[in-house]
Amino acid sequence: MAVTEQLKSIGHTISFTCGISARIAKRQACSRIIMYHGVTAATADAFGEQLQYLAANFRIVSPATMLANLVHNGSPAADEMVLTFDDGLRNNLTVVYPLLKKFNAPATFFVCPGLLGSGRWLWNHEARCRLQTLGRESRLELARNLGATSHTVEGIISWMKELKLQERRRVEDVLRVRTRHYTASHQQREAFDIMSWDELRSLDPALITIGSHTFSHPILTALTDEQLEFELCESRRALEEKLNRPVDYFCYPNGSYDTRVHRAVTAAYSAAFTTESGVVKNGQSHDLHRLPRIPAAETPALMAWRLHRPGA
Repeated sequence: MAVTEQLKSIGHTISFTCGISARIAKRQACSRIIMYHGVTAATADAFGEQLQYLAANFRIVSPATMLANLVHNGSPAADEMVLTFDDGLRNNLTVVYPLLKKFNAPATFFVCPGLLGSGRWLWNHEARCRLQTLGRESRLELARNLGATSHTVEGIISWMKELKLQERRRVEDVLRVRTRHYTASHQQREAFDIMSWDELRSLDPALITIGSHTFSHPILTALTDEQLEFELCESRRALEEKLNRPVDYFCYPNGSYDTRVHRAVTAAYSAAFTTESGVVKNGQSHDLHRLPRIPAAETPALMAWRLHRPGA
């Protein structure tokens, strides 16, 4: 770790331990939405510490409670905290859910119904794990053959995100052929396996809100109008039909949207969550379909710091 990063980490720890981070955050008088994804057994203790800190210093509420204040009062209630978890990962059930129940902390799980119970992962998780099995020369050859703009693992993933849906799926098929001997490790399955429908139904509706993360997790800006409508509307229809509960909220995959996507999401859902860093402040006009979130952190100290410095 560089000296600058070490000093920052020490500062975060001191602020957390002394309660400075909590005091500064509370003085800001705003609502916050935290963006989590997966929490494995290896990171469960750190997540539990974060949850304990949040429960002790803020009011963890459902998105419906936070949004009601915005709509009816024109401003968020101070010290409200909303917890969100993207992707419908099975570890949200096995690791996260017991801790949420322990602290009676409501949360929202954004899921893709097209993946539930399918045995498949999000396409980017699978592609990344497969690419990681290839050496540099093999990735160079693959990138040249595909016309990719980069040969690094993350570079190829970023390039794939820009492709039209059918082309991206073709690239996925090529990658599966090139890595046909790949088998997911226990650690990878723990990180990326998706919940089943029965597991999703087992979550207490009083504690867990279910939101849509599209039907199959494509990059929405790369879709045709017809594909976009399917991903938004079929996702909501399937979730509401199979869970027998309303699905009013949406989360943009990869945080990607443009004017066309935003318009379609606004027509289909009551509110939508982005990956843009920020808090919901008093005195601001709020687009309920561009709600900012604070990215989760690896440590409780950094999480506490980000509550008043979201971009840290």
